[in-house]
Amino acid sequence: MPQGRSPSKWKSIKPALLIGFALATLQIFSGLAAYYQSKNLLWDSKYQTALNLTKGLIVSVVDQVVTKDYGSIESRILQTMSNAEVASVVLTDTTGKVISALKRDIGKEPRLEFDLNWIQTPTVSQTILQSRDDAYITTWAPVSLGMHLGWLRLQTYNSLDTAELGSLRQQNFLLSSLSIVSGLLILGVFLWRAYFSVIQREFIVEAKLDEATKRLMQAEKLASLGEMAAGVAHEINNPVGYISSNLTTLQKYLTVYEEVLNGPQTDEAAMAALKKKVNFTYIQNDVRNLVNETQEGVERVKTIIKDLKDYARTNTSANYLPSDIHVGLKSTLNIANNQIKNRATIQLDLDNLPLVECAPSQINQVLLNLIVNAAQSIPDGKEGAITIRTSSDDISVFIEIEDNGQGMSDDVLQKIFDPFFTTKDPGKGTGLGLSVSQKIIQDHAGSLTVVSSVGVGSIFKISLPITQTKSNQDKTHHLTASFGQK
Repeated sequence: MPQGRSPSKWKSIKPALLIGFALATLQIFSGLAAYYQSKNLLWDSKYQTALNLTKGLIVSVVDQVVTKDYGSIESRILQTMSNAEVASVVLTDTTGKVISALKRDIGKEPRLEFDLNWIQTPTVSQTILQSRDDAYITTWAPVSLGMHLGWLRLQTYNSLDTAELGSLRQQNFLLSSLSIVSGLLILGVFLWRAYFSVIQREFIVEAKLDEATKRLMQAEKLASLGEMAAGVAHEINNPVGYISSNLTTLQKYLTVYEEVLNGPQTDEAAMAALKKKVNFTYIQNDVRNLVNETQEGVERVKTIIKDLKDYARTNTSANYLPSDIHVGLKSTLNIANNQIKNRATIQLDLDNLPLVECAPSQINQVLLNLIVNAAQSIPDGKEGAITIRTSSDDISVFIEIEDNGQGMSDDVLQKIFDPFFTTKDPGKGTGLGLSVSQKIIQDHAGSLTVVSSVGVGSIFKISLPITQTKSNQDKTHHLTASFGQK
């Protein structure tokens, strides 16, 4: 032990060490929770894929069921089974008699089943049913066109792709490592201050506190990105899924076009018979629809990636720029859509706002924290509603985020902006979101307030000046330069 440092002085740092241990433990459990949550989302995606394939197949064969065009039915089923996840498809009439049945063994092409004559079907009162066993995810859906025509059973393989799991583990490890490293950096700043406060109590450096605040902001952003990663992947997976399906169908249509182009061009009767045989008119119309759907899917993926990149920028420089608050709000709603859509509906009441001098990436982080918190506050089973209002006067702009969630008691309201305070279950929150949000708004010379009633909901109100004062800008530039020198 170095000379001049008594055991009592080292003992006084023990609380800091305990805080560091607790922080590292929290980050590890947060990473494990994110991994299992992401794995569950992969299973949900498999169920959703099976449901989408079933619904799409019913739409494409219902007319052929009415006209008993069994050749077209089998062709549509074969198109669906071009998806390698599909193990079997069985179409029955209302009594359970099998109309058409195709099955594939793993790694092989689909084949017709001739020894399957009748199967047990659900009752007519039931709609779509999904179940899972050791081998398959089974989806039952009724076939109807004004009346009940029969049942469709589609089975997909019950397994997660090892590449998906490997990628998931790698992403989770990276995010957890970043969170732990940022937590250790925060702890290092805290230990440094605790150590020197024991030896030299008069030694105070304001810049170090500002640096710790900056790292807290970055740690919260990393935590938010970790929670959003699985949701954004799920959002991207939907358009990518039907883009892939459309390209598979277009590849088959290309074969038909080649057959027609190579047909008897001079014999009009033979050409007409060939076109009728391959259903050429329908394919011409369907190609346009497939191309339009594919373009829409690509645009959706581009929008999600652009909004995520805007949020994830690590440049937290506080150089204020004239910014459109509504543009940032819409980007934030877009990337948070997966965390909101199953819990609440968004209602916008937006006024015409002037451009506001601010750091847009920081304001977007505040909006994301408040909107996600509002969605998470709504109890399961309740029809949630989140209302976002904007207004302004000659000096400031105002943003209100109101929810009809479970609300907060007076005791909770007194601690709501304290660092590391959270009402969420262990491993599901860092307790930094509202603390960091308040610090960001205060750095913009604004205010963040909340009104809440238990069982009614909460209203968070942000007030931001339209223009920044010269003294606030000078302070910001000074702190930014200090960070750059470090």
